[in-house]
Amino acid sequence: MTYVRETVVTTKNLDNSIKVSPLGIYIDKNILKIKPFKPSVSLDNILRNKSGVINYIDDVRIFASCIIKKRINIDFIETNTIDCFRIKDAVSHTEFVVENIDEDSKRPTIICKPVNEEIHRMYYGFNRAKSAVIELCILASRLGIIDNKKIDEEIKYLQIAINKTAGSNEAEAWEWLLDYINKYKDSIK
Repeated sequence: MTYVRETVVTTKNLDNSIKVSPLGIYIDKNILKIKPFKPSVSLDNILRNKSGVINYIDDVRIFASCIIKKRINIDFIETNTIDCFRIKDAVSHTEFVVENIDEDSKRPTIICKPVNEEIHRMYYGFNRAKSAVIELCILASRLGIIDNKKIDEEIKYLQIAINKTAGSNEAEAWEWLLDYINKYKDSIK
C-alpha cells in the first residue's frame, strides 16, 4: 500500500542557489517516489541534477512560507554524498539520486534511490497543530480548485487543533496561511 510523507525537498538551481519545495514523498514497498506537477522548478532541478534531498522537518513555518511565497531565513548545510544542501534544522534527511522516471504529461513519477540518510536531532513526536498547519498548506495550495465553502469548513475544523495544541511556530504559520487565504478570497469578490 502506498502512503505519503509530507516533506520539504531541496534541490540545486542553475545558479547554485537552493530551491525549497514542500513535496509529498510516496512510499511504495520501501520505494521512494516524487510526483511534482509540471511545470516545476523542483522537477527541472531534479531532472537536471539527477538528485536532491528529502528534508524531514518539524518547523511548519517552512512549509507555510513555501506555499505563500514568504521569504524566511533558512540555513543550509552541504550534504555528504550528492552535490546539494539540506536544511540545517531538519530532524533528519535523505539524499537521493534519480533511478528511473515514469513520464507523464502533467505529473511524472521520479523513482528515487536513497544514497545517504542521517538523523540530526531528537524527534519529539506528533503535534496536532503541526498536522493542522500542513493540511491548511495543502488547502492554500489549491485555492481556486477547491470550493471556498469547503475550505472554510476545513479551516473551522482544523482551528480546534490549533487552539488546543499550537506552539508559537504553529500559531505563526497558521496566521500567515489564513491571511493568504483571506487575501485570495478578497481578490475574487
